Amino acid sequence: MASTYTRKEILRIVITAAKDYDEKLKGNNYIFIYLDKYTKEICFFETLFLARHFQHLTGLDYIDSKGNIRRNSVDFYNKCISNQIAEKEICLRKDGTTKLKMEALPRLVNFLYLSKITVTYNGIRPKLTVDRLVGNVNYCLGFTKEKRYFMPSSCLLEDIRNLGNDSSQILVIMSKKADGSEKVYKDIRYAAKGVELNKLAFSDDLKKLIFFNQNKG
Repeated sequence: MASTYTRKEILRIVITAAKDYDEKLKGNNYIFIYLDKYTKEICFFETLFLARHFQHLTGLDYIDSKGNIRRNSVDFYNKCISNQIAEKEICLRKDGTTKLKMEALPRLVNFLYLSKITVTYNGIRPKLTVDRLVGNVNYCLGFTKEKRYFMPSSCLLEDIRNLGNDSSQILVIMSKKADGSEKVYKDIRYAAKGVELNKLAFSDDLKKLIFFNQNKG
């Protein structure tokens, strides 16, 4: 892995990731159903992927011709997916996080298949601002909570077990469209090996959010 990236290389990585994000992730809710490590209860949290969240994952600042930071993450995103973002419009973070995120960003589109564990963030990295993470021993995606949903805010090549003390197994990940056209989660995107969905003991709150034939068998 290169120790540094040129601006041209950064744009290539970011534009590719933005297009993947637009095709696979944007506009979706994902619900993570997991077995709490300590209580052994089945718990869950919901996530939301919108255009405005993508810039947070890049570790880049979006700047104008005078070097001032633009507070318009949607515009940044739209320029990326339309190949209109220019080298002069991006600024690398001085804390070194940009390089780390460039290394992890290409795996973002596959995060559903890489998410085996979830943890509550333990605050061990002073420059990492997240509330919860999902991932495995090689990769993790961090989320920041905003009201009901957890929003994607950081991706990194890190053993998730180092970032939380309550590593809990993810049992099921389901998705739905975030535009209100789907009221409950129906699409199963991941299920842990050996998990029999119809035999899991879901809370009443969780039952209201998901749908599949739980009584089968």
